[in-house]
Amino acid sequence: SSFFFRSTHNEMEKNRRAHLRLCLEKLKVLVPLGPESSKHTTLSLLMKAKLHIKKLEDYDRRALHQIEQLQREQRHLKRQLEKLGSERIRTDSVGSAVSSEHSDSDREEIDVDVESTDSLPADLDWSSSSPSDSDERGSLQSVCSDEGYASSGVRRAKVQSAHKLCPTL
Repeated sequence: SSFFFRSTHNEMEKNRRAHLRLCLEKLKVLVPLGPESSKHTTLSLLMKAKLHIKKLEDYDRRALHQIEQLQREQRHLKRQLEKLGSERIRTDSVGSAVSSEHSDSDREEIDVDVESTDSLPADLDWSSSSPSDSDERGSLQSVCSDEGYASSGVRRAKVQSAHKLCPTL
């Protein structure tokens, strides 16, 4: 009976070691070991596997962070697009009435620097402006607003009677 117990135990141990060896061989395929992969000990293989797992977790964490950042930026851009679309509709409806009053020579293009809106005088008096001027002012302000996102460069905006809107231009 002790012989039977010992032989069963030896067989189970042999199977366990064979399974462990098979798992280590699979691990060698998954973990980048370099040119001397056949010379690695079990301990060095496990240490490299641990480092590789940490590297993959870090990569995954950074990828998730980047996805979240891109999703936030996408939501911001969609809101901006919707806002610009509604302003365009409003401008088109206001522009059709205004264009009958002004010729194309009254229109001029100006460059608006979206990063340096601080150069506009804070004490401008808008009280004497007409309703169409306030629409243009709203469009100009929305072009200058980046809602917390940095953007570089200059955007081109068509503004009717630009000198009426901002005499310092």
